[in-house]
Amino acid sequence: MSDVRHRRAASRRHDPGLWLAAGMAGLCLLALAAVLAVLVQQAVRAFAPVPVAELRWRSDAGEQQMLAAVVFEDAHELVVRGSEWQRRGAEYRRIARADLLQLDWPADARSLRLHDGREIHRRGLALPQAPDGSRPAAADVAEDVASNRLSRGETAGLMLRRAWDFVAGTAQGGGVFPALVGTVVLVLLMSVLVMPLGVLLALWLHEYAGSGRSARVLRAAMANLAGVPAVIYGLFGLVLFVNGVGGGVDALMHSATPRWGGGGLLWSALTLALLTLPVVVIATEEGLARVPAALRHGALALGATRAEMLWRVVLPVARPALLTAFILAVARAAGEVAPLMLVGAVRYAPALPLDGEFPYLHLSRQFMHLGQSVYDLALAGGDAPRDMAQAHAAALLLLVVVVGLNAAAIVVRNRLRERARELAV
Repeated sequence: MSDVRHRRAASRRHDPGLWLAAGMAGLCLLALAAVLAVLVQQAVRAFAPVPVAELRWRSDAGEQQMLAAVVFEDAHELVVRGSEWQRRGAEYRRIARADLLQLDWPADARSLRLHDGREIHRRGLALPQAPDGSRPAAADVAEDVASNRLSRGETAGLMLRRAWDFVAGTAQGGGVFPALVGTVVLVLLMSVLVMPLGVLLALWLHEYAGSGRSARVLRAAMANLAGVPAVIYGLFGLVLFVNGVGGGVDALMHSATPRWGGGGLLWSALTLALLTLPVVVIATEEGLARVPAALRHGALALGATRAEMLWRVVLPVARPALLTAFILAVARAAGEVAPLMLVGAVRYAPALPLDGEFPYLHLSRQFMHLGQSVYDLALAGGDAPRDMAQAHAAALLLLVVVVGLNAAAIVVRNRLRERARELAV
């Protein structure tokens, strides 16, 4: 017996298909690690303090001098950001090394970050003066940092504080908390809508329709719908839900301003529910097919009706498959942005879709989404160096949300799977 086992083990070690599968799995893990490394590296730049230099250089307008944060430097040039008195992102300069006359790093240099995101540099403790003679009010200063003499501990603490402000802050202050809330609420609402419908369709296909013509047609439709681009679902949701149903509701209510017909949380959740419905149906039906037939026959033999057998025997045993369907639906829906931009997600929403005011969950409100925030920061921002770093931070946060939801579902699924195995035995 041991010789047979050794021969089988030796054949598996020399199986090229096994090595190919292992290589592909390792390649996928390396790709995932590379994505995470890029996101973390770029996200750290969004919160790291930038040193401040005193520069003097030659230009076509003559000799110039300024106090500026050095954003980038190499052997040929520097990219610096001066005090932003007018607007955020308006004071970037590119200075050639050959034109530099002076480059010092004063120990008393400080960076002031205002509540609107602008940065102003100064030396000493006195508030700096703008070219027009005005000074920022103390109440407008959100952060005052001695950029050139921070210790490692102070730098780490500052970065953690900035990261927390980014996650928990409001949209006006550059935070993504409204987008985080909107993403989580949307995914959970979508799951509540799609899971019952997907499970019922899978039950009908597997337990009632069997291999009939209608079942074959519906399975083929589900397989084809799973490959439809997400933006098509967004156009469908815009026409059917927003303009059709929502516009009809506003007309019945004689609303002067569009409430339901202007896009919102409910229409976005329904659109994503349609988007993920094929995934839920296919995964659930595969789980139902793995339920032992003996359990069905035993329940029917004991006098249970077919509905009772499905509700009390089949579905409890197939709960791991239901959670697998939930995981796949969350993974598909959480990162979709294109359909949401058509049916409810906006760049800035004045109120959260979930708050302490009755009815607490506001289905007609437009909302912010982390995917939309990544798009706006990366492509539509006015300060490319800082906005790109924040876009990577928002993308990393979105990945953490998706992984967190999936991890919780996986833990529950594994526990239910063990119970299902005990029941099957």
